[in-house]
Amino acid sequence: MPRRRHPDPDPTLRAGRLALLTTSAVHLGFQSLVTSVVYPQLFEGPAHGIAERQADHARRIAPVALTLYAAGLGAAGWASYGMARTHVRSGLAATVLACVSSAALPAVTAGLIPLHRGIAREQDTGPRVRALMASDRLRTGLAAVGLVAAARALSA
Repeated sequence: MPRRRHPDPDPTLRAGRLALLTTSAVHLGFQSLVTSVVYPQLFEGPAHGIAERQADHARRIAPVALTLYAAGLGAAGWASYGMARTHVRSGLAATVLACVSSAALPAVTAGLIPLHRGIAREQDTGPRVRALMASDRLRTGLAAVGLVAAARALSA
């Protein structure tokens, strides 16, 4: 007989986990698009004009990225508050992992600002672009881990 799923004792926890799942899914979609479409188009081709392309990219993507990071951090805070408030232990590890992923993404991105600035100044762009592309794949992986963990947390 299938195990019957009991609803979370507090709607705050379920809503926080749902918000975490939603923001994780949106972030993975955004990050996948940047990795597979935006960065290849931005960095493939001649190095000439890369400073202007990088500056234009930064100006356009910053509001979107900041909104996603703020939403992810808000959802992580909400889910964390729900866990602390209810003392529910089912799904704890998955919720913590999803929250850590939501916090790690903006932290990793903030660490990449010097790479972006160096590219915008056309300073040794080859190694910087390669490092940025590698770190972007890391961010995509973090977003995927966060999504899987958030889904697991919600189903706990």
